[in-house]
Amino acid sequence: MPWAIATSGRMETAAVDLEALGIDPATVAVLTRDEVKYAKPDPDLFVAAAAKLGIAIETAVVVGDAVWDMLAATRCRALGVGLLSGGYGATELREAGAIRVYEAPADLLRHIDEVGGRR
Repeated sequence: MPWAIATSGRMETAAVDLEALGIDPATVAVLTRDEVKYAKPDPDLFVAAAAKLGIAIETAVVVGDAVWDMLAATRCRALGVGLLSGGYGATELREAGAIRVYEAPADLLRHIDEVGGRR
């Protein structure tokens, strides 16, 4: 399954997190604020990420931990899935457009069948 990281941060600051996660932007699709005109809540980052992956944004699942992620996902017609790791509550994420909300990435993985489409 193709995947990308789309962050509102600039590469200058995102590089530290990417290194900590062991993610090499040369081998993984990483989009930062540097590459788009507008950051979240505008959908530009997600649309650019889908284009970089060669997929239609309408088929994408956007996983995020902020209301800005869910608003941007909704604005580009992607499926928004929220994580409670960003300080926002489940109600806030749902009101911003999340179809499902999970405690953490591991919780999402346990329930991945709830958000995945069928081929």
